[in-house]
This record gives sequence, structure tokens and C-alpha cells, in this order.
Amino acid sequence: MSTREKYNDHVPLPGAADQLAWQSFTHDNDLSSFEWLYRHFIHTLLDYSYKICLEKALAEDAVQNVFTYLLLHRQQLPLPQSVKFYLLRCVRNELLKLLRKQQREQLFETVLQLEPAATQPPALDAFLQKEQLAALQQYINRLPARQKEVIYLRFFHGLSYAEIAVMMEIDQKSAYKTVYKALEALRQIVPGPALAWLYLLLRTSFH
Repeated sequence: MSTREKYNDHVPLPGAADQLAWQSFTHDNDLSSFEWLYRHFIHTLLDYSYKICLEKALAEDAVQNVFTYLLLHRQQLPLPQSVKFYLLRCVRNELLKLLRKQQREQLFETVLQLEPAATQPPALDAFLQKEQLAALQQYINRLPARQKEVIYLRFFHGLSYAEIAVMMEIDQKSAYKTVYKALEALRQIVPGPALAWLYLLLRTSFH
């Protein structure tokens, strides 16, 4: 059985393939599982890293450093409830560490640019066409960086508020408040014909 068949054909639950690969990699020292994880998450992690810093080389360094760490310390790694969340958090922390070394930590508060996504966000894929999503992203890009990041993590990657709180080192109540403020700000700038899209965000925001 190929690695792809192992993780895709017999795993019925969302995220279960990720955990199966993670367990095989960390517990059984299966390097083919590491390769699967790399291929499965590399584009998501690079996209997130680049959106934060807007520097290709720095974004790539952060992601590669994370995968190198995973490979070298695989037997000491925990089994996360969500592999995607764990990796996103690792990349964010690594990028912040690299920026601190360069004394550029303030970049976290000034950047994060959303661009038309290759795939639809999980929280919106049942509602918006790709063109509508691209238009909505233009308005989201006018928000402060932290509000954009919360919107990005919540709606474009489907993270829970508890996960967002851990990721951004805030409490869960602050995560709720930040999303609420972002949606209220969008309500002020999104034109009338597009307000229906904002309503869809509101429908999915606090569940």
C-alpha cells in the first residue's frame, strides 16, 4: 500500500489522516510519513508565513526550520489534537523568533496581507464563489494586522477560538472580541451589495 493510500483511502474523519501520519512518523520512525506531512502542509505553512512577513526568503526559512526541528526531535514530539494547528503555531513562533533576532518584531503588528486563495476557506466554501471571496479579501486587508490574522485563522483555516487564543497568546475572550471588532469594522466599509457576504461571516463566526 502506498503512503497516499494509507492516509487517504481508509481514514473517514477529517484530520484523522494527519494524526495517523504524525503517529507513524513520531512513534514508528516512518520517514515516508514525514514526507507525506511535508507535502500535505508545506503550501499552507508557506502561505501563512509569507502573509505575516511578506518576505519570501524569511517565510521559507521559518517553515524549513520547523520541519528540520520535527525531523531531528521526532521521538520527543507530542501527539497534538490538530496537526494543522500545531504546525501553524510552530511556524508562527519560529517566524517571530527570526524577527526578534533581526529586531523586527513589530512586523507582526503591521503586516498580514490576504491574497486570492488557491482553495476556498473551510468556513466559507459553501457560501462564496472564488470571485466573491477575492473581493471580500480586499476589504479584510484594510483591517489592522491582528484583526486580519484572527479572521484569517478563523475563516480561512478553520481554527477554533481556543486554538486562536493559544496561537496568538491571548485569552479566548480576547479572540472573540477581536473577531467581533473586525466584523464590525467590515460592516462599516463593505459596500451594500457585498453586505450579504459579511452576513455569512457573521453566521459562522461564533459557532
